[in-house]
Order: sequence, then structure tokens, then C-alpha cells
Amino acid sequence: MPQFFTSRTFSLFLLCALLLSGCRKKTSTSIQDAYTVVRGNLDITVLESGTLDTVVSNDIVQKIRQTAKILEIVDEGTTITAEDVQNGRVLVRFETKALEDQLYERSTAFENAQASSTQAEENLAIQISDNESSIRSAELAVLYAENDFKKLVGDIMAEALVKSGKPEDVASLLSDPTLGGQAKQDLTTLNSDIELANIRLNRSLQKLEYTKKLFDKQFVSKNELETDELEVETQKKTLVTAQGKLNIFCRYDFITNFHKAWATVVDSKEKLIRAKAVARSRLVSAEAHLRSQKQSLSRAQTRLDEAKEALDNCVIRATAPGLVVYETPPRWMNTGPIRPGVEIRHQQTIIKLPDLDQMAVQVNIHESQIDLIALGMPAVITVDAIPSKSFTGKVSKKALLPSSQNRWLAPDVKVYETMITFDQSDPNLRPGMNATVEVFAEKLTDVVYIPSQSVRTDAKGNQFCFSLDGRPMPIQTGKRNQSFVVVLSGVKPGDRVLMAPPELPDNNGETEQTETEELEKTLLQANGDEERSRKAAAEEQAKEQAKAKEDAAAAAAAAEQAKAQENAASATSDSDSASTTAADTTATQ
Repeated sequence: MPQFFTSRTFSLFLLCALLLSGCRKKTSTSIQDAYTVVRGNLDITVLESGTLDTVVSNDIVQKIRQTAKILEIVDEGTTITAEDVQNGRVLVRFETKALEDQLYERSTAFENAQASSTQAEENLAIQISDNESSIRSAELAVLYAENDFKKLVGDIMAEALVKSGKPEDVASLLSDPTLGGQAKQDLTTLNSDIELANIRLNRSLQKLEYTKKLFDKQFVSKNELETDELEVETQKKTLVTAQGKLNIFCRYDFITNFHKAWATVVDSKEKLIRAKAVARSRLVSAEAHLRSQKQSLSRAQTRLDEAKEALDNCVIRATAPGLVVYETPPRWMNTGPIRPGVEIRHQQTIIKLPDLDQMAVQVNIHESQIDLIALGMPAVITVDAIPSKSFTGKVSKKALLPSSQNRWLAPDVKVYETMITFDQSDPNLRPGMNATVEVFAEKLTDVVYIPSQSVRTDAKGNQFCFSLDGRPMPIQTGKRNQSFVVVLSGVKPGDRVLMAPPELPDNNGETEQTETEELEKTLLQANGDEERSRKAAAEEQAKEQAKAKEDAAAAAAAAEQAKAQENAASATSDSDSASTTAADTTATQ
């Protein structure tokens, strides 16, 4: 760049470029294409893009209750025929090493559980037999104790005492007329011994008196007299002994025997109660153990069946004819496309076998337009792979809630999944193809409409369109489609409005003010640069030259851009504006 191209020169050049750009902006506003307002019919449509899918599809899912690695899989795009289904063609094969080890472990666990269950059944039978034996022994002990007690006091007294309980004065039972049994017999025997001893004593006393009389008359010897005296003493001692035995029986033997017999009855009954309780407890424990072992056996059987089923599910065979289409895993799984070596989770779809005779387009309708969509609405479908042909269809499905997947990916955007079904099938249609759907929501008749690009909205929400002289006209709009908007008031048929109107006056004034401020800042900066360049040392001249080169390149780029804008304005203007453009170009040169 020449040395005389200083910062001041560059500032002047930049100022001229900005002024020229402003001139072109105003000129281009005056030469915009115009649109003649008309009254007629307008179709309200919803235009969205989506992908082709089938209405009916046979999904091949992973049924193993854990993640499994694909060992081999049929190629995508393969056509499965009815013969393949009949022959059981393999679609997917998973790795089986871990499942085979699992099957062996569960088979062993099942056999152990089966043995434990059988042992628990035998233990229950043994426990039932032990309970019956112990209860019988306890019942016999009660029977023996009651018999011994009845033997002691008799049946009548024993039954009465069992009902009323043990008396406080046991010795008084000896005088009870209901006393029977061994005690009654012993008491009778002892009383009889006393009576017999009294009789013998009386007889011996009578004999002694008679012997004494004979002895006095010298009819018997002294030896006989002494013998009778000894007999009397003997009978006395016998009477005392009999009375002592009766006293001991009443005071000690009967009471002791009664307490023993009573305690034996009570203890035997308590032992019977304990034996029954222990038997119930052991029976419940044995039954619970058996149930636990049976549940363990059932769980082991279930786990064994699951292992066998999982091993069987490692090979997935064709169950219906169709075209093999790999399912695309969600992005959050980070597993990549379906291929050998990829791990598949339980119930994850691997392959779709779609029915190509029933095709549809899956689209996401924005929440601002979902109210326009209703079931049964007609639609025109354009498939990207077949651009020369259009298809007709109908809205067959409309979601009630926003897409959950889209809410996770883009929380601020609410879209509703919608399905449009083809009216006719085509052999060239394939799932996954991109398509554009235009749903005809409503047909408006006898309405005034203008292009959507002709409408401008200010900061307060007021809407305007512009006449050919650039004058804003306030309007009120209604429904709209992708290209046109209905005008309820503000314009009438025959009016001409700008197709691409300028900014509203307030915005334009602010823009010009901003441009002026930026221009003043640029001039001030240029003057400052020139002043600093005069005072700079010789060693800084090289830096200034490099900066001047960069400024020149920027100016050239600005000039090139202005020229491109000028060419675009010239191409879109009519013959009158073409002459004006030529004059401007001449003035610029």
C-alpha cells in the first residue's frame, strides 16, 4: 500500500462507503416488489418433516433377563420370506458362555434344594410321629396318676377333689363318709386291729382274774399265774401298738400319700399340656421349614427355568416375513448402531420386520400448531427419495401429551407426535426415508390475505404493512399458513403493499442514529490515529504500514459487499428503478 494512504484517508473512504450503503438501503426500499391484495380462498396447512415408518411392525426384542452381546445378526435390508419363517431362519444369535455357566450353577442349586425339600418332608413325618408318641406317654401318665389317686381315696372322693381342688386340711378327709380306696381300707384295718387288741386284752384280763382266784385256792401254780399276767401285758402292748399305727396313719402316712398322689396327678396333667405345646411348636417349626424348603425349591425351579429359557432365547428365529430394519438405539445409551459385539439390554428392540403394505409418516407438530390438527384430516406427503411423486394420506394418530423424549433433549420445545397414514402403498417406500407432510387443517373462503413477509410488528405488538410509498398501514391479522396471512381489517382488495417492507420508523430512526454515532466514533478514532502517527518514532512506521494494509483489505471487503448489494437491488427492480440504479452507479463511480 502507498505511504500516502494515512489513517485520515482511510477514515474518509470508510465514511463514503457508509453513506453509499445508506443511499442504497433507501433506494432499495423504494424499489421493492409489490403485491396486490386479493380476496379469495386460502388453505390453512401445517407443514412438517418426518420419517417413514410402518403402521404394523413385528418387533424382534431381546428377551434375556440381562444384557447380552450380539454374536451374529442378519444383514439389514434382508427380506425374510415365508419359507424362511417355516425353516426357522436365525435372525440374531447371542453369546452363550455366561448363560451356560449360569445354567450349571442353577441346576446344582436346584438339586440341593430338591434334596433339602425331601429331607424336610421326612423330618415333618418324623416329628408328627414323635409328637403322637410323647402325647400318648403324657396321657398315660395322667391316667396312671388319676388311677393311683382314685386307688388312694376312692372314685367318689377323687372326682370331687379333682373338681373342687385340694383341701387345706387333708387329715379331715379320713372322717369323710365318701372316703374309699386304699386309705379307707388301711383305716378300717387299723381300727380293727385296735378293737381286736381290746378284745384280747379284755379276755386276758378276765383269764388273769380267774387264774388269780384259782391261785388263791391253790388250784393253779404260780407259773400259770405269771403266764396269764404276761399275756395281759402283751395284749396291752399290742393295743398301744395298734393305736400308734392308727395315729401315725392319720397324721403322717395318709397325708403323705395323698400329697404324692395329688402332685402326681397335677404334674402329669401339666406334662401333658407341655407335651402338647411342645408337639405343636415342633410341628409348626417342621411345617415352616418344609414350606421354606418348598419355596426354595420353587425359586430354584424358576431360576433354572429362566436359565434354560435365557439359553433358548440366545437364538432368535424368524416368526414373520418382512424387511429387516435395525432399530436405532437411543442416544443416551451410547452404544452406537446395532452390530455384532454390541450389548443389548433386556426388552430392547433389535430388529423391526415392518409390513410395507401399511406405511405412515411420523412427525412432531409444534405446540403452536397442534390445535389445528385433528384425526382424519387429509394430507399431501412428499418423499425426499421420490421427489417426482406425491402421496395422499390422513392423520391417524395425535398424541395427547408432548413427546417425553423431546422434553428430555429440548425442554423448552414442546412437540406432539403425530402419525399420517398413506392412502395407498408403493413398493418404493421404505422405513426411515425422510418425508415432508402438508396437513390441510382448514379451507377459508372469501378472505383477504397478503404474504406473511409483508407484515411488520412493533414493540407494542401492533401489526403494519407498507404501501408503495413506504407509508405504514395498521392492520389486524387472523389465521395464517406457511406463506400467507388473513387480514381482517386495514387493507382491501386491489391495494398494493410491499413484499419486503422496511423497518418501522422508530426502529429505522434508531438505526440511523446508531450509524451516525458509529461514524463519529470512527472519525474521532481516525483523527487520534493520525495525531499519534505524527508523534510516533521512526521504529513504529513499520507497524503503521501493516495496520494500513489490514485497513485497506477491510475497505476492499466493504466495497465488494456494497457492490454485491447493488447488483442484487438492480436484479429485482423494474425498468424504472433500473435507470435510477444506473444513475446511482454513475454517481458512485
